[in-house]
Amino acid sequence: MKPTSKSSTSIDGNYQKLIQQLVASEDWRALLIELLAVAHRDGGQYTQLAGVAVSMEDAINRLNYERQELAKLRREIR
Repeated sequence: MKPTSKSSTSIDGNYQKLIQQLVASEDWRALLIELLAVAHRDGGQYTQLAGVAVSMEDAINRLNYERQELAKLRREIR
């Protein structure tokens, strides 16, 4: 399994090895649930109710929104 992200970490060999190790050991599931719980600021309830795919999409949207808001604040400060 290769990451589909276009981020700079997706081409890093160490990152790819980590992904392969996680997939092989199935630890990635627990890590994904934990990461989504952090993104949604809950204990995993949202992911449990909405499902992983919806939770992931919402987490990505939340992160992008928060990045945009931070960029606006930085522009205002300058």
